[in-house]
Amino acid sequence: MNNSSLTLLPFLHGRLTFARQLRALLLKKKFDCIAVDIPEIFESELIGAVEKLPVIWMVYAQSMNGETYYVPVDPCDAAIEGMRQGLQNNVNVCCVGYGNCSRPPTVGILPDDFAAEKIGFNRFNTLALMSIGNKEDGSSEDIESRYIAQRLLDVKTKFNNVLALIHYRHYVRVVAHLGREETCNAQFNSVDTYTIDSKAIYPDHLYFAIGELPFTTGKYEKQRLDIFAEPFDIIDTVKDLFRETRDDYSDDKSEIQALSPTKIKAALTFLRNLTVMSGRLIPTLPDIIDAARGVGGNTYALRILKNAKYYPFISFDSESVKVGIDRIVIPGSDGPLRAINLFRDFDLEWRTISIRPDPSLFQKKRYRFGWNPYSMCSHVPEDIKIERFNSYIRQKTVKVLVEDYVKTEKFATSVKDGIDIRETLRNWSSGSVYVKEIPPSRGKVDTVVIIFDQDHDEQYPHHTTWYAEHDDESTLTFYATSAFENMVGPGIAKCYYGGLSLMFPPRHVPDIFQITADYSFPDLASRLAFGAMLFSNENVISYVAARKPGTFLKNLASKHKKHLLWIPLSTFSSETIAKIRRFHILNGKIVRSWAQRFIGD
Repeated sequence: MNNSSLTLLPFLHGRLTFARQLRALLLKKKFDCIAVDIPEIFESELIGAVEKLPVIWMVYAQSMNGETYYVPVDPCDAAIEGMRQGLQNNVNVCCVGYGNCSRPPTVGILPDDFAAEKIGFNRFNTLALMSIGNKEDGSSEDIESRYIAQRLLDVKTKFNNVLALIHYRHYVRVVAHLGREETCNAQFNSVDTYTIDSKAIYPDHLYFAIGELPFTTGKYEKQRLDIFAEPFDIIDTVKDLFRETRDDYSDDKSEIQALSPTKIKAALTFLRNLTVMSGRLIPTLPDIIDAARGVGGNTYALRILKNAKYYPFISFDSESVKVGIDRIVIPGSDGPLRAINLFRDFDLEWRTISIRPDPSLFQKKRYRFGWNPYSMCSHVPEDIKIERFNSYIRQKTVKVLVEDYVKTEKFATSVKDGIDIRETLRNWSSGSVYVKEIPPSRGKVDTVVIIFDQDHDEQYPHHTTWYAEHDDESTLTFYATSAFENMVGPGIAKCYYGGLSLMFPPRHVPDIFQITADYSFPDLASRLAFGAMLFSNENVISYVAARKPGTFLKNLASKHKKHLLWIPLSTFSSETIAKIRRFHILNGKIVRSWAQRFIGD
């Protein structure tokens, strides 16, 4: 609504869309007063709290009968943004809401406010106001709206151009009362007595107090500090949450590489489907966590949760208020107080999220203390994964060996083992067709050596050999990180291979690291490869590494009449390498019964 001296702008609390719309209006038009639909008892304390932004405070009122009401100073709230713009531009601000506080009714099901940027703000307001409807005369909303209309008429007499921010639940009735003569002389009950105070909100509890995700709110505050920044898309903010969490996920580059852009894209696609199925355009935090857990497992989902709730502008005030759903804890109080958030337009409810927090430092110490060094075994799903990889490498090695002896000749009477497409195209001008003859494979490959890292031996103190538990497993010799570095559960340690050797069919071999302990080998990778040469029954050993075997290894192979067939590690995707390289050591077979709950993925 707009006339010569009064402009009404409807809004919902805590939604970034309305704060942006307000900023755009204030850039186009100047006002000498901004009136906001907030109970007037909060005005003086609220002005001081708004001036403390970007640190988020709250103003709370305690009535004589013990009820507590509070207003969070949410940067994404249009009413707070209006007061902030007024204070920054020396424009008068005032609160015109009804003085007696009560629990505001929820606004019900409304169109997603993200649609306002697509269909237009006026059209969205029309749909939302039609959905809310017109409140009955004499209802609590009608009484509050009549009071707001009376206050606006009073403000209008003092200023020439007034902008009034009116909440959706009051907007229709305020417009109706502004056109009635009796509004000016309406009588209202006396205002109750309240004790008003303000304090900072505990940073970890901002999610329960403000409308948008703290991550989104922080991004909005950073944008406000950059005068050249373009308005960001809220949906793109969710993508930024996944990407930034991935980049800061771990100090280990392989952990980050495991969350490839393809995986992130799959998570976002899944998240979009969850959101649409819920009838929304903007995803909720539980849906975001479900999508993250689907591609990155428990640990990545937990990092997403922490990042989504993180707000970068932190208060260092020790007396901060802890906030929950309809509960707050004020410093110095005896315990939690029932409190009503006057900016809460939609119901919040607790929802169980099945993610396991990372063990604390104390828990990790306790896990280490209970570790039995004489009882260790592998995690069965990881055994299956590495055996499949071992089988694939052996097949690839045989294929490479055969390709070296493939013969190509011009087609005469038989196509033999198939047409050689490459050679036929090369001689296309002659019109000749070439066929290939693939000879039978020469021997087999029973040993695979995989070197992930041969430059940082000091990081891999754990050297051992694991023998097969059944005939479908290989004999595994490896060097890896210490089991005590990362205890993820009781009797469960996460480790990373530096290098490993797989022998199939399995056989009992001595520990190569004990055999070579007194010999001068340049690195652990050479000792591992030497063990493969000693105990392999075949002449060809598959050697997967980032670099070709050096002169030292070639001389050793020649001496033992072996051939190290090099397969570049870059042949495989970083995601595959990260999956194979990460494994878990269990402190006995009994641990397998609960290991999956802590390992997850």
